[in-house]
Amino acid sequence: MRRILYACLFGLSTTSALAQTGIKITYPESRAVFQRNNDNKSTIFLSGTYYQAVDSLQARLVAEVVGQGINTSWATFQRNPQGSVFQGSVQGSGGWYRLEVQAFQNGKVIAQDVIRKVGIGEVFIITGQSNAQGFLDYGAASAADDRVNCVTYNNIVANSLADPPSPTFEQLGANSIIGPRGQSAWCWGKLGDLLAQQYNVPVLFINTAWEATSIRNWIESFDDKYTKNIFALGTPNELFPKGMPYANLRIALRYYCSLQGMRAVLWQQGENDNLLDQNNDALKFTQEEYRAAMQTLVDKTRSDTRRYPAWVLARSSRIGFPDGNCISGCKGNKDCEKACGFIYSNNTKFTNAQTSVINTFNNNVYAGPFTDVIQPNRPDGIHFSGDGLLQLAQAWYESMSASFFVGSIPLLPQAQPVATVNCGPTNNSVSVSLPTGYQSYEWRTGQTGRAITITQPGVYQAKLKDGSGNTYLSPVVEVSNPIQPTVPTVSVAQQGTAVAATQQQVCADSVLSLVANVTPQSQAVWSNGSTQRTINVATAGTYSVQAVNTYGCKSTTSTGISLVIRPKLITPTIEQVGAFTLQANLPGFPNNEQFDWRRGTQFLNNQNGSTAKAVNSGPYSARAKAVFTLPSGSITCYSNFSNELQYTTGDAGGGMNVYPNPSSNGVIAIETIEDLQNADITIATLAGQTVYSAKVASFNERKVINVQGLTAGQYVVRVRSQGFNVARRVLIIP
Repeated sequence: MRRILYACLFGLSTTSALAQTGIKITYPESRAVFQRNNDNKSTIFLSGTYYQAVDSLQARLVAEVVGQGINTSWATFQRNPQGSVFQGSVQGSGGWYRLEVQAFQNGKVIAQDVIRKVGIGEVFIITGQSNAQGFLDYGAASAADDRVNCVTYNNIVANSLADPPSPTFEQLGANSIIGPRGQSAWCWGKLGDLLAQQYNVPVLFINTAWEATSIRNWIESFDDKYTKNIFALGTPNELFPKGMPYANLRIALRYYCSLQGMRAVLWQQGENDNLLDQNNDALKFTQEEYRAAMQTLVDKTRSDTRRYPAWVLARSSRIGFPDGNCISGCKGNKDCEKACGFIYSNNTKFTNAQTSVINTFNNNVYAGPFTDVIQPNRPDGIHFSGDGLLQLAQAWYESMSASFFVGSIPLLPQAQPVATVNCGPTNNSVSVSLPTGYQSYEWRTGQTGRAITITQPGVYQAKLKDGSGNTYLSPVVEVSNPIQPTVPTVSVAQQGTAVAATQQQVCADSVLSLVANVTPQSQAVWSNGSTQRTINVATAGTYSVQAVNTYGCKSTTSTGISLVIRPKLITPTIEQVGAFTLQANLPGFPNNEQFDWRRGTQFLNNQNGSTAKAVNSGPYSARAKAVFTLPSGSITCYSNFSNELQYTTGDAGGGMNVYPNPSSNGVIAIETIEDLQNADITIATLAGQTVYSAKVASFNERKVINVQGLTAGQYVVRVRSQGFNVARRVLIIP
């Protein structure tokens, strides 16, 4: 199930809303139909909630069934939404659609939602008496076309003068209540099928008709006044409920027509006025009186809405009277009386009066069917049933010619008011404000101001009315708990989700990647202004972060991370100092620096001192490195690589070299081309007297020997190891 249910839809929820991500369309509902204009176009107004950071939203319409609409391309309807609510609209042609919305952040689609079966088509309000209202069990057929819909609101028992709840819709079934009073699909399901097939658009019906009403009842119930039910005089039901029957029509015009728009009011009435005219001189109407009353009703709907709704008037007067002679002849035999037929009466003064209203110039009133000729023998003398309902639907359809749809002036849906949502000054409340210019504001919570402050989780929506009483619904505002985000922690990207130590160090040519651990419903806002969840910093300082949710509420600031930048190491220079030895020179060395040596791009293994053994020709270079100990580990910083030195392998004279020769600085260096193990080094006079000896476990780099204690003269330097025995003369001078 796509929708998320809440514990309390009209007040405050009793539990915290579940943490969510993505978006949700909250308006319109599935099967909503929006009135098209005479160019077959309309606007679908939409709104919803986003649960994570969003920087733009797009919408499109996709036909539910191929050929039942014209697909639209993705179009941006809002940029940089604020306060968790998105609003906008999408334009389209007549059709039956999937309404799709997708949300973007940083150029990527992060969430999508869809409402199935939303239409641009025809909306009608049905009104009049019982042959418009309908009855159950009279043989009404369901609408066969999925695009034929009705409002689900049932006001038959309550007779409420308040606005309906937020609109919901269903396909028009045989036993549907066509809100607020219609009983069964009657003829309207079949009419909807015919219109949907003819014009390839969905249809929505709203039914405000009331059985047993005369034109007097509709006029007398204006402005919430009482009127008498002539057929119930002297009974407890003598009075119709306050304001009825007209109030249902007024409410539908102000409420549903504001939200959905409307093509026309479909009026079917006159039979009861004929009946009263036949039986009571006091209730007789002249043709002019009925015409004036009918026009007064039409005009009242326009003054009550300050809009100009179109009307379609059926011409109806046929009524059946029980055959009194037959019944009196039965002498109380119930079966006999039941078998008696009806004496039918048509009264042209009513149908002529209806026609006169239709023919009034520039009245936006159109001719409906002439119903007196339909189903001449009605089972109960008054109401259509069975095949008669199909004939009635066909007659209504034939009256709605192409010229009607071209000439009638439809009411188009009105835009939703814009809701502005902000976080409160202490970051633990949400303020919602609505535009000025409306007559009244009423929230689900009972508050009546233009703006409210929300401190508890729940679902909030307002109903607004303009100076004419037309109703508008604000977008839904969903508030989750907690309103103020929790304090985020900070991690170092390379260390997983562990909370970072408060002091961090990096090398001058490196960056530190810090990760804000915030929920998907919140956005990170760093002390340096970045709003990315992960930031790379290379400047010394202290870094902290706050979580900011979709309402704009901020958490308290996280613990600061202090960053120290280690200075850049100086680039060394290198030179060849022996047959097999290269040396790196670094100003100020030694400062515990080590070196990385490489030939070309290949690093030399196990050589990290200031000198390196070179045994193969090629370009050599070196870089300095220093290790810094941290409370949570260590970092190694590097210099740039030195210049390359082109080294060429030469003759080392048996694989060993001694230098400098002669030595005048009190030291000599010994190097071998091979790496030797357990080598013996001796220095002897020419007479064979050993003056120096040493054991070297691993002879893999040059060895420097202090000879300052030796007298000037020639000496023999020898290195022995397994398979290696080489000697060289060296001259030591003062």
